[in-house]
Parts: sequence; structure tokens; C-alpha cells
Amino acid sequence: MDKLLFPLILVFVIINIVQTWLIFAGKLLIRDGMIIGAIEVLEFPLIIYLISKGRVMGFLVVVFAEIAQWSIIAYFSTRSKMK
Repeated sequence: MDKLLFPLILVFVIINIVQTWLIFAGKLLIRDGMIIGAIEVLEFPLIIYLISKGRVMGFLVVVFAEIAQWSIIAYFSTRSKMK
């Protein structure tokens, strides 16, 4: 089971990178929003699995990845408004 955990963590991190890229690069709000929503639907069971099988380490990976993703989004979203 531990052999499967690392690739799933890698997939989870890649999903978060793709979501962040779509949020910044997306020009069509409806289409890109639907893609991000579909990714979130796929990501939710992965989060539950990582937390249940990875125990504390899985939980910390999920929390760190989500905090990093939304901190980056918040930083770049407000950076241009502060000037």
C-alpha cells in the first residue's frame, strides 16, 4: 500500500498545479470554471484516500498543498491591485 501512496501524492500535487495554472491562464470563465470544478470532483476522493491511508503525513501533504495553492493565488491576485 505504501508503494501506491507516493504516486497518488504526486498526482495530487500535479492536480493542484494544474488548477492554479487554469485559474491564472483561463480566459473563458464558464469553460475554465467547469474544468476546475470537474478537477475538484476528481480531487475530493483522492484527498479522502490520502488522509485515510497516509495518516498524519497524508493529512499534512493535503494541508500544505492546499495552503500553498491558495496562497499563491491570493498573492498574485492582489499583487497588481496594491500598486
